[in-house]
Amino acid sequence: MERRRFSKRKAFNKLALWVNIVLACSLLLSQICSNIPPASFWPAEIIAISYPFILVLNVFFLFYWLIQQNSFVFISLAVIIAGYHQISLAYQLKFFSKDKEKNKAGSFSVMSYNVRLFDLYNWTGNLKTRAKIFYLLQSENPDILCFQEYYTSDDPDQKFENNIALSGILKASNFHTEYGITLNKTHHWGLATFTSFPIIHKGKILFQEGISNFGMFTDVLIKDDTVRIYNVHLQSNHFKEKEYRFIESPDSGTNEQILQSSRSILKLLKKAAIKRSVQVDSLKSEIDRSPYPVILCGDFNDPPFSYTYNRLAKDLNDAFIESGTGTGITLVGSIPFYRIDYILHDALLKCLDFSVLPTKHSDHHPIKARFTLEK
Repeated sequence: MERRRFSKRKAFNKLALWVNIVLACSLLLSQICSNIPPASFWPAEIIAISYPFILVLNVFFLFYWLIQQNSFVFISLAVIIAGYHQISLAYQLKFFSKDKEKNKAGSFSVMSYNVRLFDLYNWTGNLKTRAKIFYLLQSENPDILCFQEYYTSDDPDQKFENNIALSGILKASNFHTEYGITLNKTHHWGLATFTSFPIIHKGKILFQEGISNFGMFTDVLIKDDTVRIYNVHLQSNHFKEKEYRFIESPDSGTNEQILQSSRSILKLLKKAAIKRSVQVDSLKSEIDRSPYPVILCGDFNDPPFSYTYNRLAKDLNDAFIESGTGTGITLVGSIPFYRIDYILHDALLKCLDFSVLPTKHSDHHPIKARFTLEK
């Protein structure tokens, strides 16, 4: 009986070993795929953003072999250690507080927030959402504030004159707006950057005419130095209600419905990944030509394991990695396990503090960082 148990366990461990090897190789592959443009090979995006799930499976095998005191534990352990940087993109554990530096003289704060049009269409079912967002912005009162999915109207009867309203309640009263869509010359959808610093130059970065995804830059004068603020909203996956329902309950419905939903999600991911990679390459070229230190804020619509993040963060620092704690998750809703909003910055800027604000007035959490300009 004992020999039979041993034989069965030996056979099972042999199978487990092969599965472990496949998963370890998959983890390495996912790290490599973040360097491959989806426009060249779109499956690379799917493999790259699957990193957290493959990591969890490798951790399971690590403990499986550890419990058995088997040397196979080093298979997953070695791969996990080799990709430690990937883990730091998703989780930060800080042992030392920077509280003394948070209010350092000469420092300034930057906030980035996808406000989902200030709940123009009442998605939240709460007519006071816009007022709550305004109250939050007044409370935080940053020196630089970058909005994505920004909406404003020139029609006083609509009571959505956000340019005027925000510049009247914030110390960041100077504003630069760029619109992707304008209807009847009064209703505007796009991006906006508000700042307490003088604006000396500004511009728009078009990825493709006539769509809501684009970028902009605003040059601001901070004391005697000029800093270029990039504000971007990259291609969305455009999941609809049926896709979100499937993500929430992937085992519901018939086999045919599950297959159909899976294909639909894969198709949307493919289309968005290809478009985003082209946008990212265009944006990176713009940033590389900047004559000033850069702060890049925006909704990238991609997690930190993606080509999008890898390309844009190549020569910039990530405020979350420098000064954030925890997971840094910014997405609210059905799939709240990813960080897709970022504040990246030039090495000439030092990040003193970073936080994800817990408010849920939009489908994104706002993020905020504090900087000093190092000379």
